[in-house]
This record gives sequence, structure tokens and C-alpha cells, in this order.
Amino acid sequence: MRIVFDIGGSVLVPDDPDVDFIGKIAYELIKISEDHEVAVVVGGGKVARKYIKAAKSFTPNETFKDYIGIHITRANAMLLIAALGEKAYPFVIQDFRKAWEVIQLKKIPIMGGTHPGHTTDAVSALLAEYLQADLLVVITNVDGVYDSDPKKNPNAKKLDRITVDQLVEIAMEGESKAGGSGVVDALAAKFIQRGRIKTYIVGKGDAYHLFDVVKGKHSGTVVEP
Repeated sequence: MRIVFDIGGSVLVPDDPDVDFIGKIAYELIKISEDHEVAVVVGGGKVARKYIKAAKSFTPNETFKDYIGIHITRANAMLLIAALGEKAYPFVIQDFRKAWEVIQLKKIPIMGGTHPGHTTDAVSALLAEYLQADLLVVITNVDGVYDSDPKKNPNAKKLDRITVDQLVEIAMEGESKAGGSGVVDALAAKFIQRGRIKTYIVGKGDAYHLFDVVKGKHSGTVVEP
């Protein structure tokens, strides 16, 4: 299979880099790459949000602040490249076509953000579409898709299996509420819908066992195309 992994920045670098987790997920990615073609997109997470918040004190320019976030995602991506060693392409990839070339070299391409206005969730969905990936695995700090925000509603129910149309509906509803946030943003959900990409949305706990996740053994949410 050809698999794209979307690793949330807050999973990789909650406040400080989670060195133990980075090492373990690198091991899992290397193991998976022995039997499958692998590409990875890394997010900016809490660190990026802190920098963007600080920048608001100096500029109202949203595109400029997006570029700050993109730089943070690429710093996080470099950490993963370091952990993957020789198996990874040694530079952060910034172009989907280059990612395809790197896969042909039997290396793992690692990407961060690419363009202002696109989250790394959206980048991973576009990369999966471009590469015609068989599977997209989204790793977040929430262990799947819920029918409401589990941080606010203790009775929120996790959805084990949904369609891409339901994912778009849930993502749109989350973004329509003030301060709302979902595990996947609406733009990414629409790209997943357009590409009809089979997607697993899993939490950090499952990420320690990615080799099993790609076989369908996880406690997250399956998004059927």
C-alpha cells in the first residue's frame, strides 16, 4: 500500500519535543516502510499557535502569520527526519511532485506546511490525493471523531465508522461554532471527500503501534470513501 501519515504538531511537540514518542513513531514508520510506501506530513501544533499569537502583537497580516506557522511545522518535521535517520529524505519536502520522486528512491518524504491558508491536515489530504494513496492516517490529540466535542461534553460518543460526507458535515459544524475545533478541519475534510480517500483518525495511544493501525487494528475512527 501507499500510505500518508498526518502527525499533529501537538502530538509530536506538546510543549517540548516528546523525544520518547518521536523515537517510537520513527521506529514504527521504518517498520511499515519495509512493506509499504510511506509519506509523512507534520503539523505545528501548540508551538505554532504560540508564535502566531505573539505575532498578532506586531502585525494584522494573516498570511504573514501563516508563514510563521509553516516554519514551525518544518522545524517539527526536521525532528522526525533526524529520528528516521537514513530512511528519511534529509530535507523537508515542500512540493508534492518531489514527494513522489523521493518515494521512488525508497525513502520517506517528510513535509510540513506548504501554503498560507492550508493547514497541515489539508496538506496531508492533498498529498494523499496526489500520490493516489491507499490510506491516510491522521494522528491527533483526540482518539477519533466524536459526535460532539469530548473536551466540553463528557457524554460525547466516539464514532467508530463514518462516511466522508459525514466527516465534512462534522468538520463544518465544528468550525461554525465560536472557538470550535474538530480533529480534521473543514478544508481537509473536503479534500478527503473529493479524493475519496480511506482515512483512519487515531489518537496518540494508537500511534505507538502504527504497524497495527495500518492493518486496521486501532481504537480510532474509520472514514469510508
